[in-house]
Amino acid sequence: MKTMAKSKHCIRRFSRLSAAFSLVEVTIAVAIAALGFLTLLGLLPQGINMARNSAEMSVGSKIMLKLSGEMQSMAWNRITWTGYGPLRYFTNEGRELTVANTSQEDLASSLAFVASIYVPQKPLDVYLPAGASGSGNSTAESYLRRVKICIATSADPSFDFNSASPLRITSSYALIAKMGD
Repeated sequence: MKTMAKSKHCIRRFSRLSAAFSLVEVTIAVAIAALGFLTLLGLLPQGINMARNSAEMSVGSKIMLKLSGEMQSMAWNRITWTGYGPLRYFTNEGRELTVANTSQEDLASSLAFVASIYVPQKPLDVYLPAGASGSGNSTAESYLRRVKICIATSADPSFDFNSASPLRITSSYALIAKMGD
């Protein structure tokens, strides 16, 4: 009986000792967890940057579609400028800010994108094949006009597209068709 009581006491003591963690095991677990957290924290700025870039691209494409649609519906004789046209201002959601209806403080706080439409000096710059004869000659197309829609991510209401770096400007081309007369 005495040996049986002694062996139960040893088993109980052994099970109590094996149920705890040693300092070495806790240190290794904390080091592994810290390494995982540092890796995740290192990816955080890259993820935020990617989210910001994709939001800018989304709003930029929304602005491009708006300006392209306006140009398509504009009467041919209203495209009277050459070079960059008037500046257009947009918020970070792609909503247009009109200078007449917006105070200077609201414009300064809400402005995120500046856009302009570039019309080349030579308005008939689109060349199509000269017909089905296959002669290979191209003639200037008098019913199409190419325009370039330029958007800059800038909060400067006096942004200058002529002197700005091309890396700061996103641009897209649109063909405008002459309708009616």
